[in-house]
Amino acid sequence: MRFSALADASPVMIWMTDPDNRCYYFNQSWLTFTGKIFEEQAGSNWLTGVHAEDIKVFNNVAVTLKQKEKYTCEYRLMRYDGTYRSILEVGNPRFLPDGSFAGYIGSCMDITETKIAKTELANQTKELLRSNEELEQFAYVASHDLQEPLRMIISYVQIIQKNIEKKNTEGLSEFMNYVLEGTGRMQLLINDLLQFSRVTRRGNPFIAVDLNEILKISTTHLTARISENNATVTYDSMPKLKGDNFQLIRLFQNLIDNAIKFRAPNRQPEIKISVEERAEDFVFAIKDNGIGIEDKFYNRIFVIFQRLHTRNEYEGTGIGLAVCKKIVERHGGEIWVESKQNEGSTFFFTINK
Repeated sequence: MRFSALADASPVMIWMTDPDNRCYYFNQSWLTFTGKIFEEQAGSNWLTGVHAEDIKVFNNVAVTLKQKEKYTCEYRLMRYDGTYRSILEVGNPRFLPDGSFAGYIGSCMDITETKIAKTELANQTKELLRSNEELEQFAYVASHDLQEPLRMIISYVQIIQKNIEKKNTEGLSEFMNYVLEGTGRMQLLINDLLQFSRVTRRGNPFIAVDLNEILKISTTHLTARISENNATVTYDSMPKLKGDNFQLIRLFQNLIDNAIKFRAPNRQPEIKISVEERAEDFVFAIKDNGIGIEDKFYNRIFVIFQRLHTRNEYEGTGIGLAVCKKIVERHGGEIWVESKQNEGSTFFFTINK
């Protein structure tokens, strides 16, 4: 009686089994959690509330039970309201004075909120690491990419100043063009930096989006580009999901534009967009027949302003894929590439359902 009173007063769910591992006791916390009476819980059918995917957890527990040892396991158990909660269970063997095995006494704790807090903390840590990585990238941009055109501007302004002091106007027009070119490049870099930073800071709320419409808009924006390069863009039937419609347009537009930009010189660009549905997300693939990428550059291409080619070879500042990465990450996914040089590349990215 005293044990039952103490057990029923405990916020922890407590149970006991006989030597054949049949439960014959549940305290009030257990019955309150499951919303069942004792007669429904007693016997061997108490596992009916365990999530179907977690029954396998007890296959490992069964080995420990045969050895009559203490065990710990984690699984999902249905609560009285029909929702599944994460449970941490600990079982301790009991022995009679003569040493014979008497069964188990165990406790269960609802650790759902703890797991949620851990997940949120892990996400915050991941976001902090991502932010630190971005700060490092911005620092690199400030010390390298922006400095290069600035040094050129300063250099030519000094030449112009000296020539003016000497009243020598020869070549001034050419030098001024260099200055204007440098300032234009700086302005482009700064604008791209602002666009990059706004992906997270000024993103629109997620709404229901039909990706078929998103792709229509993306390809419409690239009509001239597609026509000039005799490119073909085809895509599978796309799903509907929740996301930032403007950012998703930019994501597909950037990837299609890149596939056209880095075309192979001896063949017309062919871009095929497909999708695969998985349990938790969709995997999208944008495949081209372009120049391809060496595997050692797979990660570098997603870093802001990290170019693999000179400006004379290919236009742009090298921010497009960095923006794509940021958009995908904002949608809870990841992006990567698989490629063969001179055969083409396939860019994959996921978006959570």
